[in-house]
Amino acid sequence: MRYKEIYERINIQSPKTINVVFPNGPSIFEALTEARSKNYINARLYGNPDTIRACAEKSGLKQYELIPCDSPEAAIWSAIADVRKGQGDALMKADISTAAFLSPVLNREKGLRKGQLLSHIAVCDSPGYHKLLFLTDGAINIELDLDRKRDITENAVAFCENILGEKPKIAFAALVEKINPKLPETGEAQVLANLFAARGYQAEGPMALDVILNADAARKKGIVSAISGDTDLIVFPNITVCNFMLKQMIELQHAPVGGLIMGAQVPLILLSRSDRPSEKLNSIALSLI
Repeated sequence: MRYKEIYERINIQSPKTINVVFPNGPSIFEALTEARSKNYINARLYGNPDTIRACAEKSGLKQYELIPCDSPEAAIWSAIADVRKGQGDALMKADISTAAFLSPVLNREKGLRKGQLLSHIAVCDSPGYHKLLFLTDGAINIELDLDRKRDITENAVAFCENILGEKPKIAFAALVEKINPKLPETGEAQVLANLFAARGYQAEGPMALDVILNADAARKKGIVSAISGDTDLIVFPNITVCNFMLKQMIELQHAPVGGLIMGAQVPLILLSRSDRPSEKLNSIALSLI
């Protein structure tokens, strides 16, 4: 599967409502204009009325609902309240910091949490790989233990199954394939691989990245693997490694990329202000499925 097939699956007969928090820049409006022109979405924009009107006019976004808010904090709380009332199918971060966006979402009384861990899944259409590659978690969870890695994997698996329509092949990444007490992630990868294999998934770990992505590398190393070179989902040992791989795909391979935060009541579209309009549009497309 490629992004082309994801776009083909979108049901344009029933556009979804996206609540966009504090949009100020041209990149976000370019993506919203494109999504609206395809009848993918209805946009609810929370922020400064003058700025929103000026950006919308410049980008050509003609149909949207404006909810005046005088600060990013007011915008995120208003957008969340509307989602809780059924007025919003997804929540999208615009010109607001990640911390300011997520803290209200995680509020136990007024937020959108479902009781489980939130985690980010990136979807990459690398020209060097034969299908979509799902990566987690390169954006949200900094301190990971075995339980958090399990929760992150469960979020990602549910997401992959929704996109792919089948069980993903899961690789738990580590520096080496052998258990090493000095590399705790190797032992955790083995535990998690066994756990998900017992649930009927093709899951392996620990696996080095070359073995995950290239079956020839596995053969040369004498490693027997059923998923090497055909992995769908890579669960990384920490946020830094996952984020670095994602950024190199974007900057060096110019790979189409999108992503969502899962685990809340609705999909959360969390993007960097430096992301290209195409990455924002890809993330919107993922939220529609």
